[in-house]
Amino acid sequence: MTKRLFKSVICTALILTSSALWAATNNLSQALSPQLSVSGEMTQDKFQQLIKQGFKSDIVNRPDQEQGNTVRVDQLRNIAEQSKVSVIYQPVTSSKISETDVVEFAKYYNELPKPILMVCKSGARSSLLFNQAKQRGLLHE
Repeated sequence: MTKRLFKSVICTALILTSSALWAATNNLSQALSPQLSVSGEMTQDKFQQLIKQGFKSDIVNRPDQEQGNTVRVDQLRNIAEQSKVSVIYQPVTSSKISETDVVEFAKYYNELPKPILMVCKSGARSSLLFNQAKQRGLLHE
């Protein structure tokens, strides 16, 4: 009985781990609209994969100097330029998103080629910018 329980726990753990790894590799970004997706915790390899998915523009909301950031905007820009993708650096802090930040984002959104990828640590501050601009009617969709 104990061996069966142990095997069941091991099998369940393997299935859950496999599912989590599959999701992590296949869900590189989350669509907020047909024209915009967000992604968190960026690496150069992940960014290259995302660019290959057809994004035409990228807005980076994570400050280069933010703790834990492993890739700078100039590194992302170098990758993007090879594919003729625009990169805008609009660093914001989640707790300090201002009306000016929202209006500036809306300007970029309305002018940049689409689809747009937004990047920050978790996707939360990019989502917040998009949702606030949308609620205020600032986005031309």
